[in-house]
Amino acid sequence: MKMKLRKFMQQAASYIEIVLSAFLLIAIIFLAGKFIVESVLGIGCDNATLEYFLENVMTFAIGVEFVKMLCTHTPGTVIEVLLFAIARQMIVGHVSGFEVLAGVAAIAGLFATHKFLYAESFGTEEKEEKQDK
Repeated sequence: MKMKLRKFMQQAASYIEIVLSAFLLIAIIFLAGKFIVESVLGIGCDNATLEYFLENVMTFAIGVEFVKMLCTHTPGTVIEVLLFAIARQMIVGHVSGFEVLAGVAAIAGLFATHKFLYAESFGTEEKEEKQDK
């Protein structure tokens, strides 16, 4: 009985995660479309700055990576989401020199984690890439 309940809970959580991912993807598509329309129609307005575009595009990229992370459950996708989030903050935010240094160190740490601590048994994406070559 206990094992059946655990299996049911895992399946229910998996389905809820997929539904939430679908809702998030629909919201990203809708908001990206709205952003494109506003950008095309409002070229001469005050919001048409490079910082505004970078902020929105990087936010959409992080959202798409987050949906991928929810669907695939690999450490590689978690690292990708964190890389995008840190890079976005460094590019878009007005950060001090120390915060830039901390961001670069965090990105280097994520790359090192991916290279040296990422066990192939966790994910299948690297195995599939090696077999395709």
